[in-house]
Amino acid sequence: MKLKKWTAALLALVLMLALPLSAAAETFSTEDFTIEIPNGMYHFSPSTPVDDPSWALAGVANPEEKLQVYQDMNGIAELVTEDGKTSVLIMQSESDKSKQIFSLKDLTEEDRNQFLDGLMQSRTEEIKVDKYYIDIEGQPFYRVRVDGSYEETEYHELFYGTIINGYSLTFDIYGGEQSVTQEQEDMLLGMVESISFSQILEKPETTVNMQDVAVVITILVLLLLVIFVPIIYFPIKNKRDKKLKAKLAEKLTEYHKTHGDNETNLGELRFANSTECTKEAIHIFSMYQSYVKNLGSLLIGGFLCVSAFVVAFALDAEWWGKLLVVGVVVYYGYKVFNMPHVLEKIQRKVYDRGVSSTAHYAFYDEAFRVSGIQSASVFPYFQITDVRRHNHYIYLYYGPENAYMVDRYTFSLGEYEDFVKFISEKTGKKL
Repeated sequence: MKLKKWTAALLALVLMLALPLSAAAETFSTEDFTIEIPNGMYHFSPSTPVDDPSWALAGVANPEEKLQVYQDMNGIAELVTEDGKTSVLIMQSESDKSKQIFSLKDLTEEDRNQFLDGLMQSRTEEIKVDKYYIDIEGQPFYRVRVDGSYEETEYHELFYGTIINGYSLTFDIYGGEQSVTQEQEDMLLGMVESISFSQILEKPETTVNMQDVAVVITILVLLLLVIFVPIIYFPIKNKRDKKLKAKLAEKLTEYHKTHGDNETNLGELRFANSTECTKEAIHIFSMYQSYVKNLGSLLIGGFLCVSAFVVAFALDAEWWGKLLVVGVVVYYGYKVFNMPHVLEKIQRKVYDRGVSSTAHYAFYDEAFRVSGIQSASVFPYFQITDVRRHNHYIYLYYGPENAYMVDRYTFSLGEYEDFVKFISEKTGKKL
């Protein structure tokens, strides 16, 4: 009888000791790796339905936004603790860089340190970045912790990552404005240290073929013809636009110092116009901005694409080389075709912010006033950087791709032809 009691007590003790161990952790697995995680964590992935009740249980109010984050950041899973206070985003991606490196353990110490130096560099003293390597069963993992504030916004993040089998793998805790605690760091480190890879591959051997090298060089030269103009043009254009904005900002500051922010002393009201900014009007502007205003750039880009296409097939490049050139040409064609649609979408968002879709313009001797599509504001004429005329609209540009549209048929004060002369004189721009 006593033996049975002692046996039962011993068995109960064993079960009690075993319970914490069995409840302490569980495993999370993909086809590439397995890790141990604290018991009861919620698992989310890009395939998790938005109506899954686990979102609410984990305190996620907007599942659609989370799924978009997974897509944007190559997230394959997110593990969230039961209290919702800690989440670990697991990111896995394959790129040319990861394929080239293939595995961090294959790099020399110098190359490995150079790779680490290039990770998460801080451009301000307010943001501190602490990074170093740890060894997990012979595989180097980089550990990066970011803490600090910039422009009164706190920023904290901790992540471990590596490159293995040609892909990048990262485990990230984004604290946002809350510092990552020691408990959270210990939990993340425990996950990383428990990792077990399904297989570890050897880096494929690369053989050099002179004919292939010649083809690659030829294809690169052909593609350079296509991208050479944008590489030179856009930096010059951006630099010019920045200088123009800075100059206008200085003039505007001086203007407000002289005239103040009130609307008095604007002189005589010369012209008044009310333009309906309808979908059709925005569509006409988008077509003009995309194809007519940028006609020169489109013709040059089209000529280079056609040249690259003809030369690639004339040289009888390999099939993948031809496919690459065709892909670039098709992509360029798609971008050109889609330009007005993208611009129209942006313009509609801009005009939807106003109290109405009708722009009311009042043109005085000293400045012009805009209301309706935005809060009533007065602008000196020097803020108009370009004046264009298309269809039955005059476009008063106040940015490279933004303009106020004035319908020639809706003047309630003044005549259209007189307005053309007036606006040309005030802005110094010829239509």
